[in-house]
Amino acid sequence: MGYVGKSVSRVDAADKIRGKAKYIDDLTFPDMLVGITIRSTRQRARIVDIKIPELPENIVTFSADEIPGDNYVALFKEDQPFLANGIVQYIGEPVLLLAGPDKNILREVEERIEIKYEDIPAINTIEEALSGKFPPIYGDENIYKRYGYVKGDPDSIFKEKGKSKKYKIFSGTYKTGYQEHVYLETQGVIAMLYGNGVKVLGSLQCPFYINRALAIGLGLKPDDVVIEQVCTGGAFGGKEEFPSLMAGHAAFLALKTGKPVKMIYDRQEDLLVTTKRHPSKTIQRIAFDSDNRIAAIETDFTLDGGAHSTLSEVVLARGALAATGVYRCVNSKLSSRAVSTNNVPSGAFRGFGAPQAFFAIEQSINHSANKLGLNPYNLRKINILRKGDRTTTGQLLSESTGLEKVLDAVEKAADFRKKYESYKNKKTDDKPLKGIGISSFFHGIGFTGKGEEIIKATAAVEYSVKDGAVIKISTVEMGQGMSTVIRQIGADSLQLPISEIHISAPDTSRVPNSGPTVASRTTTIVGGLVYQCCMELREKVNAKEFSSDFSSSAKENLDEEEVISSTKSYKVPKDVHWDNDNFIGSAYPAYSWAAVVVEVEVDPITFEVSVEKITAANDIGKAINPVLVEGQIEGGSLQGLGYASTEVMTITNGKINNHSLTDYIIPTSLDTPEIDSIIIEESYSRGPFGAKGVGEQPLVGVPPAYVGAVENALGVEFFEIPLTPEKIYLKLKNANRRVRREC
Repeated sequence: MGYVGKSVSRVDAADKIRGKAKYIDDLTFPDMLVGITIRSTRQRARIVDIKIPELPENIVTFSADEIPGDNYVALFKEDQPFLANGIVQYIGEPVLLLAGPDKNILREVEERIEIKYEDIPAINTIEEALSGKFPPIYGDENIYKRYGYVKGDPDSIFKEKGKSKKYKIFSGTYKTGYQEHVYLETQGVIAMLYGNGVKVLGSLQCPFYINRALAIGLGLKPDDVVIEQVCTGGAFGGKEEFPSLMAGHAAFLALKTGKPVKMIYDRQEDLLVTTKRHPSKTIQRIAFDSDNRIAAIETDFTLDGGAHSTLSEVVLARGALAATGVYRCVNSKLSSRAVSTNNVPSGAFRGFGAPQAFFAIEQSINHSANKLGLNPYNLRKINILRKGDRTTTGQLLSESTGLEKVLDAVEKAADFRKKYESYKNKKTDDKPLKGIGISSFFHGIGFTGKGEEIIKATAAVEYSVKDGAVIKISTVEMGQGMSTVIRQIGADSLQLPISEIHISAPDTSRVPNSGPTVASRTTTIVGGLVYQCCMELREKVNAKEFSSDFSSSAKENLDEEEVISSTKSYKVPKDVHWDNDNFIGSAYPAYSWAAVVVEVEVDPITFEVSVEKITAANDIGKAINPVLVEGQIEGGSLQGLGYASTEVMTITNGKINNHSLTDYIIPTSLDTPEIDSIIIEESYSRGPFGAKGVGEQPLVGVPPAYVGAVENALGVEFFEIPLTPEKIYLKLKNANRRVRREC
């Protein structure tokens, strides 16, 4: 039929454009109540007493001692309670729940509830978390997870500093801040009694995560907890782990009242209490030999995990694996950790730790190039990984390694080298200062290490002549185009019209567990399973070859209503091995590769930065749907631009200062520059039709390219994002550079 490789219109577009799509807040049920959460106003404290006023008959409360199962949100660790039980660890921690018919009345009742606290010294920063001067939040050391390794002999290289001219060694400390997801639709769920247990409808990414968490929290069998995703208005990782907490709250209230309970956060509550991107601090040293080749890299990488661990260990792992970037380096040393603080919990966000780590290594390369007297593109060309090389963990890059192609593509398209030298050598104080920056990066496809082996993702496809093909997966459509791409894979695999390919609603009682919708694994891992299922269906109707007519064979060999099916579970390729204890082996089955160039103008009076153009090249294997790929590149690039520049989120004594879209500034359409998307297709033999992933990647490399462009314009180095006009001004002032004072 030829759907793969074509920009097929999104199957969900019409209903969304016309306003027919039903989101969670559009749904109502008879006698439905509203639920709200009563939250801690203290950063770290013991709960001494709770006084609840006399309540109207139609309002109920729910406290921690009423939880029927275990009071923790099951994920990796057991440290996050559904409701605080004796102690609160961050401002906004859930303490009580209320349900009633009117949200306004519930808020009035909330004002009359008195909670008495006894404060405990709080941990505010990464430095305080590691100081040993405060009572620990988690374990004995305030550390959720560590990863580290030593490859080769980096110490011998770094010890030669000052004694030998053999190596040139540069160092820096790099910091990144919080980032808020700002999905279009805020967090929301509805819970109701269902069979012997409960059913939860929600705006969510990972139905089976919630199924497991609620089964444990409710003390029910997993089969008695049904989770169904409804139309979801964006997620970016923010609806991966957090909905398990919120779904638990709604389910508790539904069980107590016997009625459906809806919980929807307004934007302020969403901004204040949901998980954010982990802030980070990276100390890095890098050594070059006389040929400007990387001789050694040493990295100390720390993430602020906040008051509960959530997904910190997997975010840390991906960041740790990105510590040496896309460069050949046989001598490397890594120390990394995710620490606990009394701040809002950090969690999943597009890129999963890679944006923080790549900001450090790419800025290290940019700064090193300047000190070595090289163009940053040229220094990358000398050191990048190529097919046949091994990564820092020893993984052989045997195929689908398009890094050099993407790097060359952006350099040529943006005329990078010529512009870089031109802007570097021509500076004026009274005209906008032009600058250009570059970065190169990767995204590992699927879960890190043994993750896919543990999940054992499963997909099923059913077919009948009467109804066509039905794909059963728990992977969700959240705006990224999954429901269209998976249909394209199914249509071409079976050589059927795409109108005959259907996807079952992500409902844990009806579909197998194909794993969470994260980590750019949908197309490659889940799409690959769908492809395998379709190939087995072809065999079952004796249409084994693509030249065989599946539809005709099916009509000849099947009764009209006869249903045939195929179920496949992911199997880790035999040549993919990972040793998590020693950080050795194949961290991912494959990588997508990318490079980006950002061009800016800096106002020499206000120090405002205008982005003129972004040129992004991505090697993603086969582009199943090119226009959706371009949409991912454009959206991710803009999100990365916000992370690098305007999205300032600060915390004072545990309280988020930026809790509205007035003071948390995301890029708008007016801030969107020209974006030139270049798709490179280095086919991956184990991906469906050669496809790899694209969703996470585009955000990752924009921040260092943006900051590099500002550095090119101004001739000074920066080590922190978001990079605001105020920070630029202070840097120039402290560097004794001329600063215009006119306003």
